[in-house]
Amino acid sequence: MSGDAEDAIETFLLVVPSFFYVVLATTLPAFLPYSSKQLNFTVEFIIIVIPIILNVTVFANISGNILFIISLILFTFVALMLVNTLYKPTSKETKITKPLLNRENFVTNVRSTINLISVVAILAVDFNIFPSRFSKTPRTGFSLMDLGVGLYVFANGIVAPEARGKKDPITNSIKSSIALIIIGILRLVSTKATHYHVSEMEYGIHWNFFITLAVTKILSSCILNIFDVNYIYINAILLTVAHETLLQMFLKSWIFSTDKRTNLISANKEGIVSSVGYVSLYLFSLYFSYSLNKMKTQHNKNKLFFIWIINSLLITCFCTYKFEVSRRLANCGYIAWILFIAISMTWLFYLWDSLKKNSFVNFNLNCCPFILEAINSNGLIFFLVANVLTGLVNLTITTNLVSSMNSLIILIVYMLINCGLASVLYSSKIKLKLL
Repeated sequence: MSGDAEDAIETFLLVVPSFFYVVLATTLPAFLPYSSKQLNFTVEFIIIVIPIILNVTVFANISGNILFIISLILFTFVALMLVNTLYKPTSKETKITKPLLNRENFVTNVRSTINLISVVAILAVDFNIFPSRFSKTPRTGFSLMDLGVGLYVFANGIVAPEARGKKDPITNSIKSSIALIIIGILRLVSTKATHYHVSEMEYGIHWNFFITLAVTKILSSCILNIFDVNYIYINAILLTVAHETLLQMFLKSWIFSTDKRTNLISANKEGIVSSVGYVSLYLFSLYFSYSLNKMKTQHNKNKLFFIWIINSLLITCFCTYKFEVSRRLANCGYIAWILFIAISMTWLFYLWDSLKKNSFVNFNLNCCPFILEAINSNGLIFFLVANVLTGLVNLTITTNLVSSMNSLIILIVYMLINCGLASVLYSSKIKLKLL
């Protein structure tokens, strides 16, 4: 097996266990009922958040074993529930207080899980307990940190208004993007003022994650206001092919060159060029969600999931062999890889929602963990706070000199603050919407 294949499989195995942690958190109330929000938060933090931290740090080399163990535990829980269902008449009054199979349940779970993993990784990468192979690849390849921006674009695309058949005026996109641009500028100013190290090979000298999100949103909105959403996949395909063609012709060598950055364009070449790929990814994600929303039966939905997963996997394999996969370029292979991982995770959450609806109505199951609902309610704020805390930690201590135990303690406290703030805002019904 090639190194790229091994890295891709390992990255996938690092992400998948988070699904099982979420399932365990939603299943546990069936066996140990509890109603206190504080207890609920504590249990979910222990079951979901801490294992994710451990999974990308001290347990990184045994992710396959962890997946097997957690699968075995969940199989036991599910088997007990199925046996109970077979020998116990279905209650006329379900104990589940929310509708089970609406779009929000599994979409909320996958969006918040993406955000949670990303937030853990952006600080964990600064410590020695975070394996260097999980850091962003300098040119091509697969790594955990390479997933972040791509999965975030996917998470935004699947909940776009157009995915529900609604038109979003360009003015709305511009207004919300102004907030992102301001955040991007503030991040640039703060990193320069504090001499906080940011690799130029990520987005460029002045460009950053927030600028990419803003540009992606504006360009996608322009395309969606010109073309019918029913055929937006054609635009996504044409844009991806054109982008890959230009990369192979000259853009790839320009991006990877070590020539001096002499002007504003060359200074931010990674951010500018990769934005085209992220627009394609956004359009693909939106069209996938739009197609899923149109499906009326579970059979057709599952069929759609299967088709997208197989196609994205095959394209990833082909591009890995032919063009390589690069987050820095946001090329065709990267787009397909992100779609494969994101849609696979979405399918898992959808299947679990379907199983709960069809088989476990006698049980007091949560539709979504409280922490994930809280994160989804203020997703960008959650991510912003994580960035601020990451900066403060790096300015306060020399992270590469911190012991493994202290690193874990810092990461747990960091996530406790993040998740705690999100939960307080959610409980108080405060939604600070910037997007």
